[in-house]
Amino acid sequence: MTVDALLVCGLLIGPAYVILYVLGGMLRPGYSHISNSVSELLSPGAPHKAILIVIQVIYALLHVTFVLGVLEAMQGSETGAHVGMIGAWTIVAIGAATIGTAIFPQDAEGAPATRAGRIHKILVFAVLIPTSILSTLLVGLWSRQAGTLPNFDIYSYATVGAIVVMGGVGGAAVKTRYAGLAERIAAVVTHQWLFVLALRLLMHRA
Repeated sequence: MTVDALLVCGLLIGPAYVILYVLGGMLRPGYSHISNSVSELLSPGAPHKAILIVIQVIYALLHVTFVLGVLEAMQGSETGAHVGMIGAWTIVAIGAATIGTAIFPQDAEGAPATRAGRIHKILVFAVLIPTSILSTLLVGLWSRQAGTLPNFDIYSYATVGAIVVMGGVGGAAVKTRYAGLAERIAAVVTHQWLFVLALRLLMHRA
C-alpha cells in the first residue's frame, strides 16, 4: 500500500466504529444507544456477535495500518522524531487493546463477574483511555517540535483536555441511564482527532 492509502485508513477508523454500534444496535432488539454500552454488543450470548467481532477486528487493524502511514510521513523529521514515533506506536496499542476487548468481552448485564469481564475493564480503563491521551499528546508535541502541521499541537492539547473531561464524565455515567451516550461522545472526541491527523498529513503530502 502507498503512504497515502495507509493514511486514508485513519479517515476510516471513526466510520468503522459507528458502523459497529449502529449495525449492532439494529440487530439487537431493545438496545439503546443512550443507555447501553458498545461493549454490550459483544457480551457473551449477544446476538450476531460473530459479524460484530469481524467489524471490531477491522476497526482495530485500521489503527495499525494508519500508524504505518504516520511513521512514513514522519520520516525526514529529525526534531521530535522519537516523541512522534512513540506517539504513533501508542495508536497501535489502542488497536491491540481493542482486539483484547473482543477476546475478553464485557460481562453480560446481570451476569456474575468473570475473569474475562475484569480483564475487559482493565483494557478499557488502564489501556485504551491512557493510550488515547498519550498518543494525542505525543503526536501534538511532535508537530510542534518538528514544525509540521501548524497549530496541530494546540488542537491536540485541546483534544487531550476533552478526553480527560469525557473520561471523567463517562466514568461517572457508568451506572446511569446515559452511560451509552457518554461513551459515544467520548469516542467522537478520540476519533475526530485521528480523522483530523490523517487529513492534515494527507494535505501536507499533497
